[in-house]
Amino acid sequence: MKKIFFLFILSAIIFSGCDYLGSYTFKIKNSTQKTIKLKFVNKSHSNRDNVMGNNNKEEVILLPTEEKIVRIVDAPLNSPSHDCLSEHGIVYFIELVFDTYVNGEKLEKQLWQAENWTYRKNSKYSGEYYMTITDEMIEK
Repeated sequence: MKKIFFLFILSAIIFSGCDYLGSYTFKIKNSTQKTIKLKFVNKSHSNRDNVMGNNNKEEVILLPTEEKIVRIVDAPLNSPSHDCLSEHGIVYFIELVFDTYVNGEKLEKQLWQAENWTYRKNSKYSGEYYMTITDEMIEK
């Protein structure tokens, strides 16, 4: 009986794992003198959407020279420890797709593309992407 109990405990320890949930934070800085509105195309499915103070809104307005966190995206296990956006593209970040409006006019450029983001690893379970919107990026 003790052997069975021991094997049960040993199996529970071996086969149970810790599914740490990491996250990617997406920050955007508006370095222009124009008001920029980001209208997200896909709804966020983050577990953080019900957390008080969550930044995953359908629309985000960036005033001139303002910086904001625009999305916090959950990531399984230790995904944030590497630059997933550059490796896989937007596939894992469909909730990041947005239309851009500059002073009320829709911009045809797709600023959400991977080449506009800079990645920084914060920890094994946390990564950050940063974009600075410049006048050159929003010129027609």
